[in-house]
Amino acid sequence: MASKGIPLSLHDTLRDLALLRASSVDLSGLIADDTTSSQASKEAEGAEESTIQSYAFVREVRAALRMYNSGEAQKQATRIEKVQVELVDVLRGLSD
Repeated sequence: MASKGIPLSLHDTLRDLALLRASSVDLSGLIADDTTSSQASKEAEGAEESTIQSYAFVREVRAALRMYNSGEAQKQATRIEKVQVELVDVLRGLSD
């Protein structure tokens, strides 16, 4: 249970303001202006683009894993090796 005190007591608020003043914190720098909001929108667009690319990457990886797990990749590798052996034989026959 939360304690039932004064939410913003005057004493604590004045102490916090005095600490901010003593530490030379520029509160105007904390307020978003137009350039900050445009930068934030650019960052949001960049994050959205990154998310889209991430989803595309995941789709491609899943397709590759499905193909690998189905044995299709191994079948294709075997066919390629057979063709390579035949081509080596053809080259040997041409060089003789």
